[in-house]
Amino acid sequence: MYKRVIVPLDGSELAEQALPNATQLARASNAPLLLVSVVGYPYLESKGLSSWALQQEALDQVVKEETDRAQQYLESVRSTLAADGFEVSSEVRRGSVDRAILADPQPGDVIVMTTHGRGGVARWFLGSVAEDVVRRSAVPVLLVRIHPKEQAATGSWSPRLD
Repeated sequence: MYKRVIVPLDGSELAEQALPNATQLARASNAPLLLVSVVGYPYLESKGLSSWALQQEALDQVVKEETDRAQQYLESVRSTLAADGFEVSSEVRRGSVDRAILADPQPGDVIVMTTHGRGGVARWFLGSVAEDVVRRSAVPVLLVRIHPKEQAATGSWSPRLD
């Protein structure tokens, strides 16, 4: 069925809601999981930082800290899944989030990710990584639609580093 299941994770409980679907596909396909986290410029800008306004050394330090945090987080999720019998690898990528997610899908891959379920003006104004991935992906994408209000009711994935 699938050769690899790619799961973009950003450290949020919302993104982790894709894991049950991803693990079901991985188990049914006997496919390995690839967990991907992206350290991107939108993250830096949301923290009030702008790459052009920082000296290169300061930007490099912020990117290194975020990369280290993402690696720790992914390792936590990876080890939990591996303990459940899954073959799991992880990667931290840099750059535009949608482009980084789509950096290397191969024929036979599937991407499993959540969407915030925004509609109308909110989606237009904020954009949608999920929409960009679906639009540009050469491999199938399974979107798990979770509304933030439903998040608490559906439970959350256990490993979290805050």
